[in-house]
Amino acid sequence: MNKIDKIRDIWDDIPKGVTEPIDLSQQELINRYMDVFHFGDYFYLIFNTLKAEVEYVSPSIKKVLGYDADAFFLQEIIDNIHPEDLPYFYHYEQSAVRFFMGLDQELFFKYKFAYDYRFRTKEGNYKRIQQQIVPLFYFPEGGARTLGIFTDLTHLNITGIPKLSFIGMQGAPSYYNVHLTEVFNIIKKLFTAKEQEILHYIVQGKKSEEIATILGRSIFTIRNHRKNILQKSGCVNLQELIVKSIREGWV
Repeated sequence: MNKIDKIRDIWDDIPKGVTEPIDLSQQELINRYMDVFHFGDYFYLIFNTLKAEVEYVSPSIKKVLGYDADAFFLQEIIDNIHPEDLPYFYHYEQSAVRFFMGLDQELFFKYKFAYDYRFRTKEGNYKRIQQQIVPLFYFPEGGARTLGIFTDLTHLNITGIPKLSFIGMQGAPSYYNVHLTEVFNIIKKLFTAKEQEILHYIVQGKKSEEIATILGRSIFTIRNHRKNILQKSGCVNLQELIVKSIREGWV
């Protein structure tokens, strides 16, 4: 079985559409799903698993990976994932299909999933990329149209095996750090709503003074929240917190 047939075989089990699709314009999709993805350069694409085709690639791929948007297809994605990370790619795609198959129908559009891996650029070097997938439409005959956001994490110096998380939206619970397990365990939220909001700004690179101004709180309150966030996360410094927040799906 070749690389493309292998991933198509996995996608054949995507549940059939039983709910209304997300009916948003491209700009509305960007506004809804990309407000927290500014921790690195990114591009996005629209993908059709039923046809195993990339339907659209944003021009910003040129800046991130060096490829032309009109010449970036599924074959290029599969061929340029680091050989050591490719097995994780297949496994996590299979895990995602299994996860969505187990969801109640009303939850189909309340989850995105994310994992990272090394990807070869047009110049031949590797970058650490986080791939986030949001289902947009489930076809009646099976398969889905998805929004994929690919963010450059290279500047964060992330190492180790790729990590997979399922992030609940609109109040749905999340499942973090799902790897080679067969069981999806809900993880209780580490942070309060206010801490989560502050963490969002921390990951965007904003300083305590800026966050205090945005939220209308004193600098001392923000610093106290930051201290609590570090303690709850088990991180020793801001860099570790940012890396862990991205890989664990906290933001």
